[in-house]
Amino acid sequence: MEHTGQFVRRGPINPFVDWGFKYIFGREENKDLLMGFLNQLLGPEIEIDNIRYLNTELLGDNPELKRCVVDVLATDSDENRYLIEMQNASDHFIRQRLLYYACRLVDQMGQHRQSWEYGHINRVFAICLMNFTYEKDPILRDDYQLRSIYRDRIFSPLFNIITLQLPCLRSQSAAECRESYEILLYLLQSMSKRMKTREELLAEIEGIDLPEHTKEVFRRVINTVEDDLTDDQWRDYELDLDKYQRTMSVIRTGREEGREEGREEGRAEERVRIAKALIENGVPMETIVKSTCLSEEEIESL
Repeated sequence: MEHTGQFVRRGPINPFVDWGFKYIFGREENKDLLMGFLNQLLGPEIEIDNIRYLNTELLGDNPELKRCVVDVLATDSDENRYLIEMQNASDHFIRQRLLYYACRLVDQMGQHRQSWEYGHINRVFAICLMNFTYEKDPILRDDYQLRSIYRDRIFSPLFNIITLQLPCLRSQSAAECRESYEILLYLLQSMSKRMKTREELLAEIEGIDLPEHTKEVFRRVINTVEDDLTDDQWRDYELDLDKYQRTMSVIRTGREEGREEGREEGRAEERVRIAKALIENGVPMETIVKSTCLSEEEIESL
């Protein structure tokens, strides 16, 4: 198809773009891919054999409630709810956001049902793929539930939050991944960064000992390519892709500026440390000034 915009169709759809993530996992035609992802992430405890997509806008009875629109929302045959978010920009309140989303899912179960009882609450899963880390010692995956502090046991298995901090995924090939869900995350990461061609990714999958149905999910994800988009789909995707690239550019610039500020702060602290050591050893002021580039006033204030 002809294209006159700034991007050229040349490979797999970028799944870290909102539109691309929803195209892969949020369409009726691809619900087997969503089920495959959830089964890999939650199995063997959870085994989903059917899924139904829900309205991604979390509406409440009160119109004044904050409007929430998520990337993918679905329910299984047991009426468990699955919310999946793809987040690129760092969010200091990501914990609070996921808690709020999960609570809204529980709240929706009781809306407009006069015969509803608390026993009708089913399991909710708020799953967030993060293209950033939100804690000092991040790990790829963390699972949260309501637990007793004193007896270290689960209060209820109904409320589940799963965070996936993608920068913690260090695998350079599918074979290096330890879990099947890690392979899928690796594929998504590779598709986003254009680290490898579609043919290379497909070859990696064929070289791993996996069940055929799991391999087929991976093949389908890899083969979700830009060339298959209609002109209208391409325009929507391109707009989101442009927004994504501008967002990532701002993030990279901010990180670099932060590192530079950190390096300058480190150099300043080192100069102060050296000056204090020279003072303690009775080194003349003139020598300290030359050695540290600090002014006499700054040295005298130490």
